[in-house]
Amino acid sequence: MRVLFPVLLLAAAVVVNAQTLNMTSITGRHGKSVFECWAFGPFATSGQQGTVGALSLQLGNLANASFSILPPRFDAGQHNAPNVQYVQFLSGVAHVTLPTSNETVFVIGGSKGLIFAADTIAVSGTGHLTVYPSDEPTRVLQIPTLDGVIPKHTVLHSGPCTGAELQ
Repeated sequence: MRVLFPVLLLAAAVVVNAQTLNMTSITGRHGKSVFECWAFGPFATSGQQGTVGALSLQLGNLANASFSILPPRFDAGQHNAPNVQYVQFLSGVAHVTLPTSNETVFVIGGSKGLIFAADTIAVSGTGHLTVYPSDEPTRVLQIPTLDGVIPKHTVLHSGPCTGAELQ
């Protein structure tokens, strides 16, 4: 059974000038996984009860979210994204590398811990490597999109988003 979530969440994750939600994406280009900096948005002013007047951003149609607790110093190895999905690191640290590049990303759990993973086997034969180097467990929400649809976004540039882009 699929669960459809009409989404109004993560509005405070990583906002730049209250216009767009920027996040590093792991996607596929020419059969290899690559990092890109993506912008979702713009934000709108919410009219929904409980958030009236706050900034809000619809993240698209989502399905089957899961919550994981990864043990300290866990090595997830080389893998593709199992689904096209948002990944919100709530705590801990993820170190993501690409087998065909020297680029690397450290994702710190919390308000700047949101990435988008779209390097499924359908678009990348290489995948990515993820290690969780913290001495603490890493808590993660994995939120796949419905039917693997990538939500509307703008590619800001190749490579991961910089710290300033995640303010």
